[in-house]
Amino acid sequence: MALSRRMRSWVFSVLAVCVSACGVSEDEAVRLREGESFSDAPYCGSFGCVNPYQFCTEIFLEFGRSPPICVFDDVCERLECANSNRRCALFDGFPAQVKCIN
Repeated sequence: MALSRRMRSWVFSVLAVCVSACGVSEDEAVRLREGESFSDAPYCGSFGCVNPYQFCTEIFLEFGRSPPICVFDDVCERLECANSNRRCALFDGFPAQVKCIN
């Protein structure tokens, strides 16, 4: 019985790593506009952001998802889509997601 629990735990861990390692599709990817950075954005805590006007957000960057950081709702003004036929959007949730859509 203990072996089957270990095996289930191992399989779940492998699946979790594989799902979290999945990259961002080019259609969803955003990049920083020239001269912009997120150096002023603090990391999210366990309960979200200290500032109630900020969102705890993962940014879907070209090279992968960012760690959850605190950003204001105008975050898309600092970003542009990797695919120019799409637009940046902020999806609510915890953490929220910033990615490109049609």
